[in-house]
Amino acid sequence: MKSEEFDKCRQFLETAISENPESNGFLEAYVKLMELKSSYDKETDKALIEKEIRQAEFNTQYNSTVHTNNTEYGKSVYQNNTDFNIAANNNQAASYQHNQTQQWGAVNNAMNNGFFPPQR
Repeated sequence: MKSEEFDKCRQFLETAISENPESNGFLEAYVKLMELKSSYDKETDKALIEKEIRQAEFNTQYNSTVHTNNTEYGKSVYQNNTDFNIAANNNQAASYQHNQTQQWGAVNNAMNNGFFPPQR
């Protein structure tokens, strides 16, 4: 029962009881109305509480999933950055080694082919 309908019924019964105090029918109807309203309010409150519980469970599950996804994403980004840095360092080391080998080869070739006069 909606609150407006309940209020109209309650006001009607209160008016009827005050105008006809000797009639027990209005008083019994008033008591029954209060019992029904109390029962309705209990069910409504119970439904609202159950809805809040379901929403809280959903929010907990959602937040847990989001946290897990963010954690996995962060780990992936960190791993990708680490792999990139390792590859870049390996590439730099290989390039340096290649340059050193080329320089050594050029000097060795020059010394073997007499490009440098002997030192006296």
